[in-house]
Amino acid sequence: MDKDTSKRASDAEDRVKPLIDDPAAVAGIADKAQDKLRKNSGRLGAVKKDLEVLIRLLRAWATGKYKGISVTNLLIVAGAVFYFLNPIDAIADFLPMIGFSDDIAVILFALARLKGEFHKFEDWEQTVDIKPDVKPDVN
Repeated sequence: MDKDTSKRASDAEDRVKPLIDDPAAVAGIADKAQDKLRKNSGRLGAVKKDLEVLIRLLRAWATGKYKGISVTNLLIVAGAVFYFLNPIDAIADFLPMIGFSDDIAVILFALARLKGEFHKFEDWEQTVDIKPDVKPDVN
């Protein structure tokens, strides 16, 4: 990933640091991101499913169901989701064709940094009896 994407991801992580002490605020970010994802799922391409997992991870952490993540990795997840949620970022989301390209880049950058954490959470989801918090897109 390029330095600009790294900078945007790092800035988003810095902006969510104060929220990590407030699980209700983290759950609120997850809720808002889920709503935005539903409205824009067709514009996210291949990262849609990965973003769904990141949102579920945030919500599971915020509700206390999942604590198997370091603070550093939680900041990466929250930063990527927060960046997606922000409509005015490097490339405004409302722009046709390119509006979500920066969001996709930040999500991919976060996934690369998370390495095994992403799959660790997916494995954990398979071991617990919870309903997914992000419903599959019916379109």
